Amino acid sequence: MSLPDSVYPPPAGVTPRKVGASRGWRWIVEAFYLVRPQPLTWVLLALTFIVINLAMSLVPGIGQVLSFLLSPVFAGGFVLAAHKASQGGELELSDLFEGFRRALQPLFGVALFCIVLVAAALLVIGLVGSALGIGAKVAADSASAGFGFSIVLFVLAVVLGFAIGAATWFAPPLVTLSGQGAWAAVKAGVRGGLLNWPAMLVCGVMMTVLFGLALLPLGLGLLLWFPVMYVTGYTAWRDVFGEPLPS
Repeated sequence: MSLPDSVYPPPAGVTPRKVGASRGWRWIVEAFYLVRPQPLTWVLLALTFIVINLAMSLVPGIGQVLSFLLSPVFAGGFVLAAHKASQGGELELSDLFEGFRRALQPLFGVALFCIVLVAAALLVIGLVGSALGIGAKVAADSASAGFGFSIVLFVLAVVLGFAIGAATWFAPPLVTLSGQGAWAAVKAGVRGGLLNWPAMLVCGVMMTVLFGLALLPLGLGLLLWFPVMYVTGYTAWRDVFGEPLPS
């Protein structure tokens, strides 16, 4: 059974706060403590989501697009499940689909805005790359100039990719728990990510390390790794935008 609406936070502002880089590791620890009391249910939610994604990817022509469009909606389900767990609620499989019930339209809008951002980023990278290529041809030392221009293009691609990744990470909780619209959530997600890039970098690196460790025992550790990964979106949102979880 879902928690009543009164249990969920009222609409809140979208002004992010800056946190220390070490908080990136703390997000993972807090996610683990939320998963630990009900590990089997979390594993069921994660496996169900993975199976649904695999099934959608097999649909000819539109499978990958459909999977991308619905990813924020399922992410919203994980966020709501994490909040429910933090309130002491008993999780159910239906919690995975709570995003469809509570915020389908804005979460779907998040996916559409992210597609626009990806297209815009590719366009910017293409235009900058063309301009740098022309500059390299007319430079006196084309070899060194070309290398420098490649570095600039690489940095630009990383920054734009990071900004879009931050939007997709923070936007689902900003929609489902902060009560924001799709575009407001995407903008706030970008701001929160760029403001806290050291913490997000630490979180990403540590999750990658933990992924490698989870593969060691015949990959069984992934059964825990996936739920923790999904819940970090909730713990990060609470730290940057909401009320941090108690130590």
